[in-house]
Amino acid sequence: MNIIVRKKRTLRYKFFIGFIIVTVPLILFLFYNNYYAMNVVREQVSQSNSNLISTQAAKKDIAMGQTVNYLLRQVTNNPSYPNLLTLSSYPEESGDYFFAKQSLLTSFEQDQGAYKEVDTFFVYLDKPKRLITSQRTYWEIERYHEVLDAYMADAKSRKVHEWDILETDNVNYFVRIEQVPGSTAFVGALIKAEKLIDDLNTASSDSGLEQLLVSNAGVPLTATTLTNEDVANIEDSLKKPGSEAYRKFNRSSGLGYLAVSADFEQAPIHLVAIVPENNLLKQLFYFQWAIYLIPVLGLIVILFYSIFLKRTLLKPMQALMSGMRRIMHGDLSVRLKEGSSFEFAFLIETFNGMAGQISRLKIDVYEGMLKKQEAEFKHLQAQINPHFYLNSLNIIYSLSSLRKNDLVEQMTEHLADYFRFITRAHREFITLSEEIDHIANYLEIQKLRFPDKLAFEVDLPERYAGCSLPPLTIQPFIENAVIHGMPEGERLYVISITVKPLQDGSGDCEIVIADNGRGLSPEKLQQLQTGMAEEGEGKGAGGLGIWNVKRRLGMIYGNRADVRFSAGDAGGTVITIRLPIDSDNEGGNNDV
Repeated sequence: MNIIVRKKRTLRYKFFIGFIIVTVPLILFLFYNNYYAMNVVREQVSQSNSNLISTQAAKKDIAMGQTVNYLLRQVTNNPSYPNLLTLSSYPEESGDYFFAKQSLLTSFEQDQGAYKEVDTFFVYLDKPKRLITSQRTYWEIERYHEVLDAYMADAKSRKVHEWDILETDNVNYFVRIEQVPGSTAFVGALIKAEKLIDDLNTASSDSGLEQLLVSNAGVPLTATTLTNEDVANIEDSLKKPGSEAYRKFNRSSGLGYLAVSADFEQAPIHLVAIVPENNLLKQLFYFQWAIYLIPVLGLIVILFYSIFLKRTLLKPMQALMSGMRRIMHGDLSVRLKEGSSFEFAFLIETFNGMAGQISRLKIDVYEGMLKKQEAEFKHLQAQINPHFYLNSLNIIYSLSSLRKNDLVEQMTEHLADYFRFITRAHREFITLSEEIDHIANYLEIQKLRFPDKLAFEVDLPERYAGCSLPPLTIQPFIENAVIHGMPEGERLYVISITVKPLQDGSGDCEIVIADNGRGLSPEKLQQLQTGMAEEGEGKGAGGLGIWNVKRRLGMIYGNRADVRFSAGDAGGTVITIRLPIDSDNEGGNNDV
């Protein structure tokens, strides 16, 4: 939370927020203006297209109504009415049938010029089943017979007194039939669906407008580039309520289109016109580019202004703050270059002078601290040396009294090695193998003191034998384990020392000291872990030795070294020492 608060108080953040406050409303207004202009264009073009197809649909609707009136006249008092009765009353071979047919065809041929949308007028005789069309050529007669024979022969599916949709594989038609009263004859008209939109195709060929006839069931009746999914999307969009003259939909290709429609009164169909939305916006091309270009130009201006502001204000200020942070972290050698402006030049000159004064003062203080730490370090080393001399002498005396000369010799040998190590404890570093050998001598002495009650194990890989560490780093923990951890009774007390690499990839190692003894209370473990155990707490190495080790490791390695305390899974105590691998100090010092 503090980081967020600090960022909000920076000049960079405030300049950015100011830019947002000024430019965002302007950009939003420009985009709203553009959006409003595009909607106006959509509305105007869609209204124009709607008027166009409404006029076209009304025109074709009137033509279909006129065709219906013509058919009704044919089956009532029209001069053709007697001919229709003759056709249904006489056989095809009779002369009356022939003359009635020719008269009727002549009448159809003369009248069809007034009904340009009609492909053919026809007469169908239900008994016997005969079809007479107004076409003269063989191919036309065959084509319309193929279309009408099956439709007229099915008395259940054909519809009388209304326009019906006749769907074929290639072309769709509209058919209207009227029955001649008092006979089995029918008079009808056939209109190809494409003819109802031919005029509109001619008028809209250059505008990108595409139109099609669609049945009220949603089936396209004229040729179209739309898929069935596109047609379904159009029908769904047209059913949605809205005040606009158009409806928007997306084709399966992902392109946006606008659709308008007009219904027919004579037939269960409606005329649909669609136009690509991109075509409508061609008129706004330059205006759109201007709208998009203004924010870009604004960003470019802000970018150059930001660069200028960064060079003149933010960069010198950032350099000054960076220098202050480096001094705060202890780098007193930092010096800043003088700025180009008078104000920053004065600040930087003052800063450099203060840094120099602090550096000289800190050097003096640091030299005094080094002398104090060196004296403290020598004192801490001296505190570690005389721990168990009296106990060792008592053991030798006891063994001598019991005339166990072999054990006296062994004890003397281990004690001599122990003293030899102590004489070298003034060195700053020794090897890990030397520390382990010293611990082994100490434990061998303790085994003579506690026969059959103490054992120890050491696992020291060869790669870590020459690693450096301060003298008596591990030994105080072993001594503390022997003095305070040994269990009561006859149970064997085992102390193990394991050296292994850390798993964090740092290359350092850790020394794990574990025992199966009495262990420590949770409160004591918590005190040791958090560093709350005071100097001198406990007896022998129990408090002072551990405190000395942690103090020395902190003085030498800082936070690179670490000592952790925990309870063992099977009882006892586990101590883990993190030891940095310092190649400069490897090998220690072999002088005696």
